[in-house]
Amino acid sequence: MKVGFFQFDVAFAEPEQNRDAIRQALMMSHEFDLLLLPELCTTGSIFFDRQQVIELAEDLYQGASSLLLQTLAQEKSACIVAGLAECHDGQLYNSTLLTGPDGVLGIHRKVHLASTDQLRFVPGKDFRVYDVQGVKIGVLLCYDIWFEDGLEVLKQQGVQIILNPSNFCGEDSLDVIKKAAKDHGVYVIAANRLGMDHDCSTGVRFIGNSLIVDPQGTVLAQGDESQQLRIIDIPV
Repeated sequence: MKVGFFQFDVAFAEPEQNRDAIRQALMMSHEFDLLLLPELCTTGSIFFDRQQVIELAEDLYQGASSLLLQTLAQEKSACIVAGLAECHDGQLYNSTLLTGPDGVLGIHRKVHLASTDQLRFVPGKDFRVYDVQGVKIGVLLCYDIWFEDGLEVLKQQGVQIILNPSNFCGEDSLDVIKKAAKDHGVYVIAANRLGMDHDCSTGVRFIGNSLIVDPQGTVLAQGDESQQLRIIDIPV
């Protein structure tokens, strides 16, 4: 199976600019079966207030980002997975959208909210696997992978590849990702973003270093701190 990630410098609160970056990169890419994008990849993540999230969040079936990803998935005959800000039934979620050639495959809503998430979003409630070309795929959205409950539930469901769309700043996250793959005997693909949301005193800088790890905990591919789209073959 040809799997990969796209890491890039997300422009804060500029969804159309970010969609253009995604569109251009994926249309120029080599063939793939499964591609992962970072968490909150069309908006950035360090929002000024809840009202800003309301203005940027989308319906994940008919919103502009969803429609773009569905179109790209159809054109590429592939599964494309991306972290997005979701508005659903009056609630805001930090979510992951899974799309395939036939449209939306599913939505995972982040269960374990980081402190900044808790100011803007409500948590999701469950973990589940999806069938992609006969392979069982599960999602743990960024901080979700730090906790055993999601890993154990997905493992019980026979997961083969865990997707980890992320916004991480420290290399300790890399160790957590590799440990999760090894301890649970699964592939893990993590897509992390680059850049900063604000040129101000927050000092939060996202480090890229997206990676693909095999069930023994061996890193098969890893990005650096530049924009990259990486695709490799894995035997699943």
